[in-house]
Amino acid sequence: MSDPITRLPEHARLAPPADMTQGKTASGVAYVAAGSGAPHLLFHGGAGSWRHWYLNIRALSEHFRVIAIDSPSYGASDPVLPDIAAEAYVDRVHSAVDEIVPAPERVHISGFSFGGMIGAAVAARLGPRLASLALVGTAGFPRKEIRDLGLVGRRKLAEALGREPSEAEVRAMHSDNLAKLMIWDPAKIDVTAIDIQAANVARTRFDSRRLSWMGRMPEFLAAIQAPVKVIYGEHDTTTYPALEHRLEQVRETKPEAEIEVVPGVGHWTQYEAPDAVNRALIQFHSRAESTRP
Repeated sequence: MSDPITRLPEHARLAPPADMTQGKTASGVAYVAAGSGAPHLLFHGGAGSWRHWYLNIRALSEHFRVIAIDSPSYGASDPVLPDIAAEAYVDRVHSAVDEIVPAPERVHISGFSFGGMIGAAVAARLGPRLASLALVGTAGFPRKEIRDLGLVGRRKLAEALGREPSEAEVRAMHSDNLAKLMIWDPAKIDVTAIDIQAANVARTRFDSRRLSWMGRMPEFLAAIQAPVKVIYGEHDTTTYPALEHRLEQVRETKPEAEIEVVPGVGHWTQYEAPDAVNRALIQFHSRAESTRP
């Protein structure tokens, strides 16, 4: 079967830059890496890939050895069964982490959205090997209500049009979806954001919502002894019904966690405000690295 990303124009495929290395573990988990120093693992969100960190890897790699992972059934990673058990999914990622960064080396982790939940699940298993954990717009907390944001996929768009959509119509669909879920400021929905969304969706073969909505984040955080930082955008739609409710969940679960709210941005905080998020992550993880036992 051909790679669906080849349907995209060459300029929109966003291949890793030449100075980033690419690899794949024995279990089929792909990753890109850049920089040197203490290992810093990045986990992407649902319908994503390493490209969710497109505006961050370069800055972070000036301070760490950055490894941005494609979770199973995303990006260049091998597929898993759609109904795979949550524990088995995390097992696959955990084994990949152990292969990329063998014990006893310590690791720093940053996870976005679904990747926050996966990153926290892996972090809870690492024990003393975890140096620090940062969660950006993280999923995984119990939710009283789930809101339908009206996101549209290519199949639904084709059904509405009664024909296959044009490239321009598909890009407009991606732009609308970014506005509904990911990006608060319309001016930040630029060509690169749409290219990233298109490339990510083309290689998504897993519905992350089943794992994200399990509500196990409190369990994972309770098992973590390393420093934790939580970052949300002020207008993150995934914190429904209110951002303050989500922050209260964080405080109840991990009172000592650092909390930062980035003003004027939405869910994809590290894209909409890359300088602020890069600075926050570098300072947080560097401080943890400097105080390691």
